[in-house]
Amino acid sequence: MADSRCMNPVWPCAMTGAVAALAGFPDLCVIIHGSSGCYYYPRSFLKVPLFSTYLLESEIVFGTIDRLREVVTEVASTGKPIAVVNTCVPALIGEDLKTAFSDVSAIFVDAPGFCGNAEEGTKRAIAAVAPAVSDTRIGINIDGINLLDLFWCGNLRETERLLGLLGLSVAVRFCCDTYKNLRSGAAPFTVSANSSYPSGVGTNLGSLLFLDIPKTVEGLVGVFPVTNCDAVLAEWKRAEEHMYYSCDKYLRKYNPPIVVVAAQESYAVFAKMMMERYFGSDVPIVFARDHGADGVPYSANSVEINAAIAAAEPDLIIGSTFEAATYRRAAFFGITPPDRSRISITARPLAGIEGGAVLIEGALNALMNRQKGN
Repeated sequence: MADSRCMNPVWPCAMTGAVAALAGFPDLCVIIHGSSGCYYYPRSFLKVPLFSTYLLESEIVFGTIDRLREVVTEVASTGKPIAVVNTCVPALIGEDLKTAFSDVSAIFVDAPGFCGNAEEGTKRAIAAVAPAVSDTRIGINIDGINLLDLFWCGNLRETERLLGLLGLSVAVRFCCDTYKNLRSGAAPFTVSANSSYPSGVGTNLGSLLFLDIPKTVEGLVGVFPVTNCDAVLAEWKRAEEHMYYSCDKYLRKYNPPIVVVAAQESYAVFAKMMMERYFGSDVPIVFARDHGADGVPYSANSVEINAAIAAAEPDLIIGSTFEAATYRRAAFFGITPPDRSRISITARPLAGIEGGAVLIEGALNALMNRQKGN
């Protein structure tokens, strides 16, 4: 996967990533220090309570510290801990914003949108809350849970389920836990549901995306010798047998699909490997939202993106409705924002054993519906 740094036409900025990470702690009040647009954008994505300074032109000209102090003081009356996330315009002004809450205990996260993408903002937010690792903390941390992820809730539940089958308790969930629990300290070891959102806390023992599960379980057993892995590995094997059977049934009638994938690097590589393994697919183009692209730069020039997808003539697009709109003859399964193809209320995972099944099931149904329409 090439590491070409480039502008991204559809992926959220660092500020949104920082807010998403902090908003995963419901007992933490998150204040966005910026304009109304900087507030409503993450608010529309995350659908959780947030606060904002709603900066006006006059405040930007004469200074924003008084307005920030006013909002921080008001929010502090709730008695909950506070986190302030900086945005582009106040960052460019260069004010010493920490003086706005010198009398209030608050976390300050300098994550203006121009400093990078959502993943960079997430890193800055987690670094700011400074979670300590405690050797006496029982359990294992869950990594890679972020409210921007369409599958975050399902991933969390599926990861907790698998750890429970292994006989392991959960210490801290990054980032969907209480701030109080976070301050109690994290466990020394971590597993990840989505490695594109790494917390960097503890020693990571591996990913729980479907193809990584056997190796990760092996690592867990090495650290926790009392772990009973038989139930998880048996369930994984049964799931794989079902996937091979269902895909083989499709391939008896149709050729292996040509697939274009667009997502964060962790999901993009996962989807590519799953389609190659179970469908025998050709996956000529992989757009990795957080690390450029493999083969084609994911630049701000949508013409280049459209041309690359059209040239591949895919049978299936796994990504967002942005890519789906560029080549409407392909079947589509959404795994990354923006996905306006469906209303999603249930907690579907993309991680774990159930997550592997969700991906294959979604690809099969999309391909079958396309065949019916031809």
